[in-house]
Amino acid sequence: MKKIDVPLKNALKEFLEPYGFKKVRGRYPYFVKVINDEIIEVITFRNLIGMGYLTIGGLATVYGREIDFSMSPRDNGDWIDLYDGGVYECLKAENGGQLDIPEPHYPLIEPDIAEEDFQQAIELAVNTVRDVLVPAFARVTDLPSCVSFYRQFSGSELTLSPEIKDNEEGLLNFLVYEDVEKYQEEEMITWEKENKEILERMKLGLARYTQEDYENDKAERLEYAKEQIRLFTEQRNSPEVLAEIEYRKNLNIKRLKEQKVI
Repeated sequence: MKKIDVPLKNALKEFLEPYGFKKVRGRYPYFVKVINDEIIEVITFRNLIGMGYLTIGGLATVYGREIDFSMSPRDNGDWIDLYDGGVYECLKAENGGQLDIPEPHYPLIEPDIAEEDFQQAIELAVNTVRDVLVPAFARVTDLPSCVSFYRQFSGSELTLSPEIKDNEEGLLNFLVYEDVEKYQEEEMITWEKENKEILERMKLGLARYTQEDYENDKAERLEYAKEQIRLFTEQRNSPEVLAEIEYRKNLNIKRLKEQKVI
């Protein structure tokens, strides 16, 4: 079996360092960029046992889940999940179905890859990071742009829960949106955008929806949006929210310092 992890780690390190990413000390190949001591961008790869190595990326903040780079990329897979295809498709939809970069394949480097294909596979993984993940991450400069990133690429991260401690990155809503009206406006913009995207996929034959399916889905998503607005309205001035924000921030900054990330 070909030793893949070391050459892939070295190639990513060489490519990512000029973009401000640095390798986290430890056994796992995490390349991390921290913005304003509160936003964490990560690029790494996973060993899909028996299948090969897959390059992935993720975004987190100190206001979300506990950040632990002593865990493997697999165990952190609940947030380091921005596979190249998903981000690419979102970018493509944003640009009316056209992009100036080739359509990527998942940069899966198979364990039994032939020697003559090995370097090409490494280059494909790095090029996918260059063409898809790095430009997507470049949009994030502060918390408002971080929320915009989530809304485009991973909207479920911002979901508000009745139990405040169950929020993942949902607490960002309380830091970014100044009032209920602005939050409500953004929720409805997202709902309308999803309606248009589904209709477009139906028109192109890419969504197996009947008109009835579409109407049912549209109604369900509207109810979800209304519930999110209700939770935001109820929780926004809660002392529990403020305490949870402060607790998570202090915990994660401490952990990032311990792990020499900041």
